[in-house]
Amino acid sequence: MADLVGIVEAFEQSNSVRLELRGELTTWKGQRDILWTAAAYERTIERTGQLPLVYANVRSMEKRLVTIEAVLLQLLYALDFKLAEREFQNASV
Repeated sequence: MADLVGIVEAFEQSNSVRLELRGELTTWKGQRDILWTAAAYERTIERTGQLPLVYANVRSMEKRLVTIEAVLLQLLYALDFKLAEREFQNASV
């Protein structure tokens, strides 16, 4: 678990964001599954009413992710891509 905490801390620090990770039991193609969601927020003291900068989600069964490490890495790759896209769009304006 310490490795996962370190990965999340490093991601937050390198991207200057705060992450929120959530898992929700769902049904996918007739089977129980977990929908994992990660959202990146601006680092602020209070988050009340703050919308995420970007978010990503994956279903464990759909991607055949069998470990929490695989889920986390998939989510972080997606968030990193979306944050880079957002930064590029903001730089173009």
